[in-house]
Amino acid sequence: MPGKINLNSKELDELIASTEAGGGDTSELKKLRMEVGEETRPRQPARRQVMQLGAREEEAAEERLNREAGDLFPDGITADVFHGCMELDRDNSQEDLRKMCLEAGLSPAGHKKLLAA
Repeated sequence: MPGKINLNSKELDELIASTEAGGGDTSELKKLRMEVGEETRPRQPARRQVMQLGAREEEAAEERLNREAGDLFPDGITADVFHGCMELDRDNSQEDLRKMCLEAGLSPAGHKKLLAA
């Protein structure tokens, strides 16, 4: 079975140039380059990607907190509890949250959101 190599158009152009410089036959590579054409995939602005990832992380964070710390609260992780945890997470360092947990007699182990809960 032949090997598989993934190259973008720039890398393919560099391979063609280095093969030509070494005196090699580039006819097949040039055919492939013509098939590939220019990369035309539209790029999303970075800010928009971050916002989309943030929404997915928030859903995952709420589910994860419910699984990991839901038993600490009589009604589980409600929207109010979740938003309070997010504020603590945002406004405090992990070290600050560890100190708060120790002062409250709780375990200082875990990720920031768990410590905030």
